[in-house]
Order: sequence, then structure tokens, then C-alpha cells
Amino acid sequence: MPNNIFTPQWRPKVHFTPEKNWMNDPNGLVYYNGQYHLFYQYNPHGNDWGNMNWGHATSTDLINWQHHPVAIEMDVQGLGYIYSGSAVVDFDNTSGLQQGEHPPLVALFTHTQAGCETQRQSLAYSTDGGFNWLQYDNNPVIDNPGLVDFRDPKVFWHKQSQRWILVLTAGHQIDFYASENLLNWQFISSFGEDEGCHGGEWECPDLFELTTGEDETKWVLLVSLVPGGPNGGNGTQYFIGDFDGQTFTAEHQDVRWLDYGPDNYAGVTWDGKQSLDNRRTLIAWMSNWIYAADMPTFPWRGAMCLPRDLLLVKRNHQYFIANQPAKEIDDNLIVFEQKAQTNTKLSTELPTDSALDIKISSQLEQTDKLYIRLTNDLGELVELKYLPAQQKILVDRSKAGWQYKLWRTPRIEAFTHTCDSDINCRLVLDSSSLEVFWQDGTTSMTICLLPTEAFNKIEVDTAEVSGKTINVSRIKHTDS
Repeated sequence: MPNNIFTPQWRPKVHFTPEKNWMNDPNGLVYYNGQYHLFYQYNPHGNDWGNMNWGHATSTDLINWQHHPVAIEMDVQGLGYIYSGSAVVDFDNTSGLQQGEHPPLVALFTHTQAGCETQRQSLAYSTDGGFNWLQYDNNPVIDNPGLVDFRDPKVFWHKQSQRWILVLTAGHQIDFYASENLLNWQFISSFGEDEGCHGGEWECPDLFELTTGEDETKWVLLVSLVPGGPNGGNGTQYFIGDFDGQTFTAEHQDVRWLDYGPDNYAGVTWDGKQSLDNRRTLIAWMSNWIYAADMPTFPWRGAMCLPRDLLLVKRNHQYFIANQPAKEIDDNLIVFEQKAQTNTKLSTELPTDSALDIKISSQLEQTDKLYIRLTNDLGELVELKYLPAQQKILVDRSKAGWQYKLWRTPRIEAFTHTCDSDINCRLVLDSSSLEVFWQDGTTSMTICLLPTEAFNKIEVDTAEVSGKTINVSRIKHTDS
């Protein structure tokens, strides 16, 4: 399909997309004055990667977004393009950049100069609550130490040491820096040379604390990489351990994936919300570098996954991360259908005018298999299969619509932490994506789809007779 044909059928209803042109990594996620700010890698001049600036949108509910002009602009004659980074609210004006009533919002990002590709860390700031940005006169604030890959700074305030901490990727490891004022940075430590997966370049780190329901707290380090993901192309691994203000130490040696799907990358979390409800909410780019440039959507290319709350859970004396759709999604559900029966098969029709939140439960014997199928009137199909004996989930999108060969990975696999007999699965189905949250989100999969027309039926099938329920809700948004 030529990439200049309009494709409104694939425009997501509740997943963020730019009005037009190319988008990839989320940047500068910051919550201030009742608004979520989403900045992102953006090409204002075309539908392909290049000419990187920070695009900008805001939301009060993480579903409906207002678009704003480009926030931080490239200067090809100066320090160059604006690559990925983060933003914080400098409530105590440690930077001295405040002008007027608003505390400064400060962004740290990677500057990449045209022609030489040297990556350095620079600073921009906003004095009006995040809508207009000035680049700092003394950029860069962290110069390149001689590395090809030196990028994607993520900043946060470390309460215990009362200073700012910055994490960024430096080759195949994470470097940590500290600052009293966001302007002057000192290298303090590194992590990861012999840890985790190194199947590709490390990118887009994030470091934060999470607490279990039993008030046990751990530090979590996210690291994206490309290639090397669990189903080809990009992926995001995570490490659980401790950070003492100087160094991070992981407490496990195995590789753990935040999401097993091929279409969840460069995810980072919002800053500024922890003092209100202690939630850690993440958003990620919903695509894969293997085929992102070939996605046939127009006039936009690129979407974000549904914002999700990250949870720390304990299984067999080990800690893991669970993903769930952000609380704001639960606050905007309109029940469409609820069905329950004891049989081998349960099915229901699906509305096609909204994004859907579908909750499924079933009792399952260890020797049985569970099938969940989404279909439309053209016979297109996406199928999820659960194999409890192998603790494995398989999703097949090879018959799910337009140009399945685009995906390169039509069959996607994920592993579960448990093989419980009581199964719960939550699906979020939008115009061109399916997100799977298995067993309270302890396993998640983000998957792009391009059906010719919307899926309008769901079927849950087991070989043995078992109790099953399907709850279908519309996700409320401005056009619904």
C-alpha cells in the first residue's frame, strides 16, 4: 500500500498518535498542575524518521490528548537534533531558572550535531508550566566522553541523598551522574557491563522505586535494547535491586522482560506524580524498528501503547514487575456485555465503534489448553493460545489482516510466572493494536495489528468443560 493513502480505519481511538508525520520514543514525561505532559521524538517534516524535535501533547486523563506546537526544536547549524530525554519539575528552584510563579520545568535531552553524530547531553527549561521552552545558554551540560552511543538521560530527585540523579546509556552499560542544581553534573558509577541482555544497543533507561502491597520497596531499572527483544527487534528488560544514591545493584541474574510483545519500546515513566498517589505510570512507543518505517498508516506513523501502572509483585520469594492499564482507564469504562457459562466454548459480539477493554476468566486443568480468538466478517483472525503445561502464551497474528509478512514475527511467545488453574486475561483492543495483560498483568504483550475491518466477535474455547466469563467494556473517549 502506498504510504500517501489516508488510513483512518487504523487511527487508534484511545492510543496517542500525532496528528501527522513520524513519531517514536516518548520523552520528557512530566505531570504538573493537573496535566500529563507527553513529549516525543517527532519529525515535523515527514512520515519517516529524521529531523528530530520534541513534539508535545497534554492530557488530564491519559485518554484524550490535546496537541501543541513543537516544544524543543532542532538547530542544524548549532548543537543539532533533539534526541530522547526526560523532564522534571524543579519545585525548589535548585537550578535558579525560575521566572514568575511557576517552578521551572527542566528537560535533559541528547543533542546530536548534524554531520558528526556526537551525542551530548543538553538542557532546556520552561517557566510557564511546560508550554514554551528555552534552550540553556551553556549547553551541553554533559559532554561526550568519547563514546559512539551516549544518550537518553532520565533524571529524578533522590530524596535520601538530596540531589538529582541522571541515568543514561553509555554503550552497553548505564552511567549514573549526580547534581545539586541540574546544571553541573558529576559521574558517580556505572552498571550493566556483565548484566542482562546485550543482544543490541542499550537505550532509554529509567530508575525508580516501587513498593509491594506488603510495603516492601525495591529499586527498578528499565533498559530498552535493539535488537535483542524476546520476539525479534526491540524490547525492554528490567532489573530489580537497590540504589544507594551512588550505585545500583541487581539482585537477580536472569533476563526479565517488561513486555513480551514486539511492539513495546523505549517506555519510561512520568515524573511529578509520586507525591500525590505514589503511582508509577509508563508509556512506550508502540512499534518495532524492524518494520516501523514500513507501517502503512497515513498521515501519521507511530503510536504509543496504552499508559500503564507498574506494580511490584512477589512470586516464590522473587520480585517481578506487573503491568496494568493505568487507573484512569478503569475510570472511563462503559460496560457493553457480560456473559458467563459452564461449557467448552463461550462467545459474544463486539462493538466496533470504540476501543474495548475485555476481561476474560476461565478455570483450566493442567492438561487442557485455552484459546481466545478475535475475528471479523472477512474471516480475519488473531488467536491467543495458553499452554499451561509449558507456562507459555502464543499469539498468532498471521491471519489478522493486511500484509502479515510485514511483521516478520507473526507468531509471538511469552512465558508466565505461574500455572494457576484460575485464569484471568485482560485485553485492550483498539483499531490497530492488541494489548494482553495475563494473570493480573504479570505477563504482558503489546501487538500491532492491521485488520481490513474491525474485529467484531470474541470466542473463548477449551477442550474440557469449564466455567468462563467475558466482560466487554467500551473505553470512553471524546469521540465515543
